Amino acid sequence: MIAKRTRTGMFVGLWALVLTAGMPAVPLHGQEEPSTLPPNSATSRETHLRDFSPIPEEPEEFDDREVKAYYDWRNDLFFREFDLNGDGVVNYMTARRTYKVWLDEFGTPVVVTVGAPLFYWLDRNGNGEFDTGKGEMWSDPDEDGITGNERTYDTSHLEKEPSRIPRWSAPSP
Repeated sequence: MIAKRTRTGMFVGLWALVLTAGMPAVPLHGQEEPSTLPPNSATSRETHLRDFSPIPEEPEEFDDREVKAYYDWRNDLFFREFDLNGDGVVNYMTARRTYKVWLDEFGTPVVVTVGAPLFYWLDRNGNGEFDTGKGEMWSDPDEDGITGNERTYDTSHLEKEPSRIPRWSAPSP
């Protein structure tokens, strides 16, 4: 994706690479889960993964459900946030590695990204947060779109205090 932030703070751009398409959105909090395929179904594994992935398809560029898109220079990632339910709360987010970034004549960053996201977040429990310890974040190290090789990404162990924290106290005079 090539994206450019306009003077109003919105990103506009052109898709540089084609994303995997044709995968339905996954029901979110409070919605009915899809039924599973019969055990002796002739449907291929790939179709099964596409139809029942825990991660929904990323909406196309300029989709009305996109709330915000931004480039984070510290992580060198391009983030897109979405409201899939239409209730005004961000409940889906993706992050792509960037290929090239430059500033245009107005000082606005122009970002060329890898074709498929590296990270996906989905607020499945509807609490308004992306809880990494509850299976709401995935990584796709192959960056090949949603194909079933995505892995749950759990950083909850980094959010806890270490078991032994050295205590420091000021020396007494």
